[in-house]
Amino acid sequence: MPYIPQLLKCPLFKGLSEEEISVYRPATRLVKYAQDEAIMTEGAEGDTLVILIKGKVTISKKLTLLGEDTDTKDKTFITLTEEHRPFFGEMAMLMEHSVRTATVTASSDCEIVVMKKTTFQKVSNEHPAIGLKLMENIAVKLATNLERESKNVLKLTTAFSLVLEE
Repeated sequence: MPYIPQLLKCPLFKGLSEEEISVYRPATRLVKYAQDEAIMTEGAEGDTLVILIKGKVTISKKLTLLGEDTDTKDKTFITLTEEHRPFFGEMAMLMEHSVRTATVTASSDCEIVVMKKTTFQKVSNEHPAIGLKLMENIAVKLATNLERESKNVLKLTTAFSLVLEE
């Protein structure tokens, strides 16, 4: 797996050796995306987790405009680079019939490692200590996201309350 050294830098594999990461070789494959190509589409069902190895991606969500049921506009929330080997699509590893919560688009030519849920589960069952570590790393990311979104909801609720008081 020529991309194992890059996976050592990925938070999904934090705390694992190159040898431990290599047990997931059957669950992964390297995929290339051209600039502006969709990697994941909001609302589509998903069964893969992806790790950015090379390039830059943009994560966006649709915003429904007030008073208009069908008109939606994409809002870019974050741009990620290969520097920290980010992973996304982790909800698909945990849920049946997981639906993508955002659109991920290649902002440049990209190389991505794709991990399929069924094979991920099989390898994790065969190597439970390594699988547990990966699940812990996924849980850390989900908890961090939940904490951030809870703060955002509090800010929005506070702003909305202030507007209503005026």
